[in-house]
Amino acid sequence: MADAEQEILAGLWTRIDRFRSASSFRTWLYRFCRNRAIDLLRREGRHRRRGEAAARAAVTAVPADPADPGDGLEREERRARVREALATLSADDRMLVVMKDVEDLGIAEIAATTGLPEGTVKSRLHRAREKLARRLGEGAAA
Repeated sequence: MADAEQEILAGLWTRIDRFRSASSFRTWLYRFCRNRAIDLLRREGRHRRRGEAAARAAVTAVPADPADPGDGLEREERRARVREALATLSADDRMLVVMKDVEDLGIAEIAATTGLPEGTVKSRLHRAREKLARRLGEGAAA
């Protein structure tokens, strides 16, 4: 967290000249910090996913159970269904689900990043997960 704060402050220092007096400084500062925090979270997520991808590649290089080759196919089909269902969510809902369930961020971290109160994050996340579950359930019935 301290590293993120330091990077945001360094970014502010180098980009303060981009502030235009057409809006309030407080609004500009809030948007700058929020956007920079999201960028940092995305960058961290990319690094984490690369490590996880390497680990998965090592695990999938050796078949878990050669007696059942359909397991890998079923797993890929489930992943594809989840990706498709996620794509149907609004950008805000998808962002919350990804931040919590993919990036494994806590509610407080998500609230700090999005600028939403923790209670709002919890309720929106709950509703987004319900939508996702319904869409996944509809896909299973088809």
